[in-house]
Amino acid sequence: MAEAFVILTGEIQAKSPAISFMNSNKGKPLLVADEYTFKLNKATTTTKYWICTINGCAAKVHTDLTNLLMKTAGNHSNLPEKEKIEVREAREKMTH
Repeated sequence: MAEAFVILTGEIQAKSPAISFMNSNKGKPLLVADEYTFKLNKATTTTKYWICTINGCAAKVHTDLTNLLMKTAGNHSNLPEKEKIEVREAREKMTH
């Protein structure tokens, strides 16, 4: 039983996207995962719920309050936003 858990945990970690954070033009937090951006939808005492920044997209991410990835859900109905993310990062560097 313990071996199956280790294998399953490894598979989940292998599929987990690397996440990072930046700010929107309005200074709101954005989560970046696999070249998609997510905005904070709500936060509870234990979990932050993020939704894709594209209206109508079903993709969601859950993190704990320290921004560690807990879960991804749904599929994107839009293409990755690599160029948009690069522009945001450049703009953020310029404003600092």
